[in-house]
Amino acid sequence: MTNSEASKSMAQDQVAQQSSVDQSTSGALVPVGSASTKDYRRLLADRIVNNWSQWATLAGFVPVPYLDIAAISGVQIKMIHDLCKAYEVPFSQRRVRAILSGLVGGGVATSASTALAGSLVKNIPVIGTALAAVTQPALSYATTYAIGTVFVQHFESRGTLTTLSVESLKSSYHAQVQKAKKAMSRKGAQAEEAVIPT
Repeated sequence: MTNSEASKSMAQDQVAQQSSVDQSTSGALVPVGSASTKDYRRLLADRIVNNWSQWATLAGFVPVPYLDIAAISGVQIKMIHDLCKAYEVPFSQRRVRAILSGLVGGGVATSASTALAGSLVKNIPVIGTALAAVTQPALSYATTYAIGTVFVQHFESRGTLTTLSVESLKSSYHAQVQKAKKAMSRKGAQAEEAVIPT
């Protein structure tokens, strides 16, 4: 079972628990009651974003400079592909790459330079690898989560890849990156408290 199939299955289970479920003539589960198709899609989309953000965190641990950035980019493109499937939006890898480079690349110099610096720091013996092991995964999670959230918001408003304007999404992207960074630092603090008793 692939990650997107697992996410879809978990979302279906949660929707089924939240509402009564009827069996249609085709045998498929059709949510009725308080949870609508839109709720199901949003639940599925949130699971997709969370799932692929966690994979991006793991990709941030890749110890080879530049290979980590390629792995993170691949995870982000796959996440957007899964979101397009969930929202029944035609997917174009070329368009997605252009959008991502506009959002994360040229338009957001600080995120791009931080990611590149995190990757280049790995070239410094011992200290560089340790420093990158702390910063790169957190940055990978934050940017992937922010990208996913921005795409979900756009698709929720019935947007497509061709109607997406990078300029209009930049402020939302920045806000989501900050939100994800705060969430990661809270998780880190909680993990540290669990490991080091006070």
